[in-house]
Amino acid sequence: MIRKNKYPFVSIVTPNYNGEKYLEETIKSIINQTSHDYEFILVDGKSTDNSLNIIKKYLKKINIFISEKDKSMYHAIDKGISKAKGEVIIWINSDDLLHKKAVQNVSKIFKKNPDIDWISGINGYIKKNIQFSGIPYIYPKFILSKGYANHAHWGFVQQESISFRKKLYKKSGGFDYKYKNSCDFGLWKKFSTITTLHSVYINIGFFRSWEGQDSKVNRHITFKSIGMKKIPFYSFRYIRNLLSLILLPYILIKTYILTK
Repeated sequence: MIRKNKYPFVSIVTPNYNGEKYLEETIKSIINQTSHDYEFILVDGKSTDNSLNIIKKYLKKINIFISEKDKSMYHAIDKGISKAKGEVIIWINSDDLLHKKAVQNVSKIFKKNPDIDWISGINGYIKKNIQFSGIPYIYPKFILSKGYANHAHWGFVQQESISFRKKLYKKSGGFDYKYKNSCDFGLWKKFSTITTLHSVYINIGFFRSWEGQDSKVNRHITFKSIGMKKIPFYSFRYIRNLLSLILLPYILIKTYILTK
């Protein structure tokens, strides 16, 4: 049955276009959350594969379903966020997975800390169908605002491990479409001029690596869209990883304080 919660705390937004390969797994990871204090918004761009048949199986579990042509994945996400009733947004793509306690985890942080608008959790991965977690990464404000959160410098922010308040999205003006297929990169830059990204030791989502996905096929386009002419051979991500590991005890203590 469709959840009758008129005032969900969390809105989960999933864009999809011809994502039949992993769509059902994504949907199951959302509807099987340990907390039901959420709504599920699925925005499909008029898929031509088996996506719509998969979605029909779960329509009673989807609070808002939009099926119409869109300009890009980011336009679809923006539609979903504009419809969201929840105070907090989780955005998960149709080839990725939510941790079963994602809603429970982010709710605990945001409900107990009204001054926090944006969090990054433990980085989660799915590679060769093996699901595993890393650690939360530290992203200083100037790294984000100056656009250094990219592969060649500090490393991209893992969108699947991010959650934020809807009011922050609205205040920032939402996506800047000049970034094309890297609009999340531009959104984090905007967010960083308004507030701090808080790294916390909680699970939210898992990014799936698979052959043929856009992030690999369009890697050159991705770097061009953030102003880099070619993929650099260097990266300072190892410094980020080391610093985050050194600061892990601080993140653990901070998370304990924020959730108690």
